[in-house]
Amino acid sequence: MKRDWTSRTSLLLVGLILLLVNLIGLNFFFRVDLTDDDVYTLSDASVRMVESLDDPITFKVFFTQNLRPPFSSNLRFLQDKLDDYRAYGGQLIQYEFVDPADDDELRDEAARYGIPPVQIQVVENDNVQIKNAYMGLAIQYGDEREVIPVIQDLATLEYDITSAIQKLTRDRTPVVGFLSGHGEPTPSSDMPTLYQQLQRNYDVKTVTVAEGALDPSPDVLMVIAPSDSLPADHLKALDAYVQNGGKVGWLLNRVGVQLQMGQASELTTGLESLLSTYGIVIAPNLVMDRRSSTISIPRNLGGFRIFQQIQYPFLPIAGWYNPDNLMVNRLPETVYYFISAIDTTAARPPGVRVDPLVASSPESGVQQGFFFIQPVQQPGPLEGGPYVLAAAYSGTFPSAYAPDVISPETRMVVVGDGDFVNASVMQSEVPANVQFVLNMVDWLAQDDALLSIRTKTVENRPLEEVGEHTRSFFKYFNMIGPALLVLLFGLIRWRVRKNRQIVLTR
Repeated sequence: MKRDWTSRTSLLLVGLILLLVNLIGLNFFFRVDLTDDDVYTLSDASVRMVESLDDPITFKVFFTQNLRPPFSSNLRFLQDKLDDYRAYGGQLIQYEFVDPADDDELRDEAARYGIPPVQIQVVENDNVQIKNAYMGLAIQYGDEREVIPVIQDLATLEYDITSAIQKLTRDRTPVVGFLSGHGEPTPSSDMPTLYQQLQRNYDVKTVTVAEGALDPSPDVLMVIAPSDSLPADHLKALDAYVQNGGKVGWLLNRVGVQLQMGQASELTTGLESLLSTYGIVIAPNLVMDRRSSTISIPRNLGGFRIFQQIQYPFLPIAGWYNPDNLMVNRLPETVYYFISAIDTTAARPPGVRVDPLVASSPESGVQQGFFFIQPVQQPGPLEGGPYVLAAAYSGTFPSAYAPDVISPETRMVVVGDGDFVNASVMQSEVPANVQFVLNMVDWLAQDDALLSIRTKTVENRPLEEVGEHTRSFFKYFNMIGPALLVLLFGLIRWRVRKNRQIVLTR
């Protein structure tokens, strides 16, 4: 009997190729990520962190199995992400998935870790039902533990995990301080989301001035919306902090506004002269922008009082972000509250560099000297823009009080609005505004690793708007198109077979 050596050779070659691919896969890890921001690929910062681990890290995932979409995709995404961490961390990364749904001991363990059951809506048997589900993660490193109670936002999952690993493995937690004692807002009550988010990676403290020095002296100092004048010794304490290499975020109101009274006037706190020494000038004006948020104003209509939404140019929406700066290059729309322009053309000391971060749109103007802030239907022409709304300053800053004293290399960020992150003023916290300040703190703390992860986003790609006729065409095509295609395919097959029969009968 004749043997088919060709077939055997082909099977042998296929087997050898598969074996070779598996051997390569055991020693080399790679993947192809076609998303714009490599959302499904670990960032370099995460890879470096897990590759430098000295001791093992264990992930214990409390996740209810067999959930319906979209929660089932959360489980798959999390498992893929942990596989990535283990691919780079090797045997030092271990994880375990458990389902506490029907196990009292696991439920008690989840409760001890601070992982609660959450209520989710599921559709079963054509009915909407409320079920309890676990979707939490505990990360163990030695005797320390960090917990992600609920995994909801997949876009921030890598940031959440890597920041937790960093918090467990670093020697000390950096301190972020909020200056107080001059009419500043209270972070825990006026900026609750920002306060809670900062606590995940930093030790957040209130800073006062005692005996001519900051108490405590933080790694990053945030000076947000002081409304009272700062005494001379407090200004000297701030200058001394900068001269010691301190990093500061200045979120300042240059114009005081009483919206209910319809009044605004220039505000001076004493910081103006201190900042001008560093080459930082916030103009005493208000930026008006055609690209702005809306407010409700009362109108009388036929004896009835109604509220009408109108564009309010004193609530500008940022029109430009610096594409080369990680702090802002992937920010969603940020909204500001009576913001002043930053004069980046002002004279600066030789060792100071400025990098504009955020600007208004070209259709923007300013008011200065006399302020008219009453809402009107048509604010008139807005010209002169764009204006810089936020800027980063870096370099060596001269002292405002000690001649010939210059700071070491340090960083500052300046925003001409101290209220844009204040929930009590904005009525709620704008997520993009909070993200901007979180990015700002990371940059000031020179934690570029976390900053690069935080700015990764999942791009939203909505369908383009089409006309009514186009929508109707695709609607009916989806209904009858498949049937027509099947019918056309059958007619073609029938015709081909008919022609073949004609040829064979000849």
